[in-house]
Amino acid sequence: MRASDRDLILAYMTLPHLAPPEFVSVAAESGYQGISLRMIPANPPVEKPFPLLDGSPMLKETVTRLKNTGLYVNDIEVFRLKSEFDAAELKPVMDAAALLEARNFLVLADDDDEARVADNLARIAELTASYNIRTCLEFMIYVGVKTAEQARRVLAASGCEGIGIVVDPLHLERSGGAPDVIATFAPDQISSLQFCDAGARPDVGDLEAVIAEARGGRMIPGTGTLPLKELLAVTPPAAPIAVEVPIRSMLDSTPETEIAAVMREATLQIISEYEASRPAG
Repeated sequence: MRASDRDLILAYMTLPHLAPPEFVSVAAESGYQGISLRMIPANPPVEKPFPLLDGSPMLKETVTRLKNTGLYVNDIEVFRLKSEFDAAELKPVMDAAALLEARNFLVLADDDDEARVADNLARIAELTASYNIRTCLEFMIYVGVKTAEQARRVLAASGCEGIGIVVDPLHLERSGGAPDVIATFAPDQISSLQFCDAGARPDVGDLEAVIAEARGGRMIPGTGTLPLKELLAVTPPAAPIAVEVPIRSMLDSTPETEIAAVMREATLQIISEYEASRPAG
């Protein structure tokens, strides 16, 4: 019997320096059921891509370790959707994602035109569906789709019922949202709930500070003020929890398996407390 009925996913950002094969092994040793992999850099040229395309040795080794451990790839990250793009350019990524048997393809909008984002998102969803992979949108205050309300409008305007939404409690709070907004989504729209924690909201007008916090200044779940239990209450039990806790100060001094285990245990503690607080029956 698992400690939680929800699958726990070790998200790429928690240990971003690990190559995918080692990432799989660390996740398995730490008790996770799945992982997310970043195949497209979110911050080029600072962030370099892992060589996972074109049947590379690293791709083959990652597939082997997934099969040997029984883990699955919940998300492939992260396509930054601009006003113009060529869907054909995604084909090598999707070919690799299919070999990894990935379930979701994560998209960020680098475009402020909601109607255009909706149309282009539908085009991506059509492509990924041909690989049996779901397109999912994540909102962040520093990209084109900044809030949960915007994300809901874009999903509706896309006309594509299969597109999912990724809920990150940090981005929800920093964009002025709350769990009651997430409750307005249909349960099957929520593809995953990310877990992390944070302190008081910084000056959200200082986007450099907001981005720095998101990429390396988060807190262990349960040590901050984000409404994690409230989000558990408004997200479907079938939605996996992606443990995304980048803390740069820990990476310099703590072994990777220990970091992954600490984040997992903290997440399970919150789930346990939430379950214990629910009315019987």
